[in-house]
Amino acid sequence: MSGVLIMAKEPKKEPKDDAGPAEEPFENSPSDLDEFTHKELRMMHSEAAAAILFAKNIQWRSVGSALLVLGACIAIAVSTPADKEFANLLAALTILLACGVIFVLLMYQFWQFNEIARIQRIDQHFSTLYAKIGNIKSRREGNAHRYTLLVFMIAVVVMGAVVANIAIKQSVQGKKPYVSRGYSGN
Repeated sequence: MSGVLIMAKEPKKEPKDDAGPAEEPFENSPSDLDEFTHKELRMMHSEAAAAILFAKNIQWRSVGSALLVLGACIAIAVSTPADKEFANLLAALTILLACGVIFVLLMYQFWQFNEIARIQRIDQHFSTLYAKIGNIKSRREGNAHRYTLLVFMIAVVVMGAVVANIAIKQSVQGKKPYVSRGYSGN
C-alpha cells in the first residue's frame, strides 16, 4: 500500500467546566463625543503617551551619562598624580553629579505622573470597550512597576557615586589598581 495516507480524526474535546468563570456578556457603549472632539482627545492621548516615553528615555539616558562621567572621574583620578585637593574636587563633582541626576530623575517622574493623569482623564470619554481593555493592568501594578524602576535608577546612580568616591580616595592614598602589561607565563 504505497502512497496511501490514512488520517484519523481527532476526537472532539468537550469544554471544561473548570476553565474559570465564564465571561459576562458585554455591551459596548460608544463615546458621546462629536467627531472633532474625539479626534482632539485622540491627539492629546497620543501626545501624552509620547511625552511619557520621551521622559522615560531621558531618565535612562541620564543614568547612563552619569555612569560614564563617574567612570571618567575614576579614570582621571587613577591615571594622573592627583593630590588631595584635586581628589576632593573630583569627589565633590561626583556627589554634585549624583544629586543633579537624582533631581532630574524625580522631575521627569513627576512629569510622567501628570501625563498619566491626563491620559486617565481622556480615557473616561472613550467607549466602554476601550475602558474595559485599558483596565486589564491595574493602576496599582503600573505604579509598582514605575516606582520600582525609579528606585532602581536612583540606586544605580548612588552606587556609582559611592564607587567613584572610593576609587578617588584610594588613588590619593597610593592604592592604585595594578594593571598587568604582559603575560608572565608562570
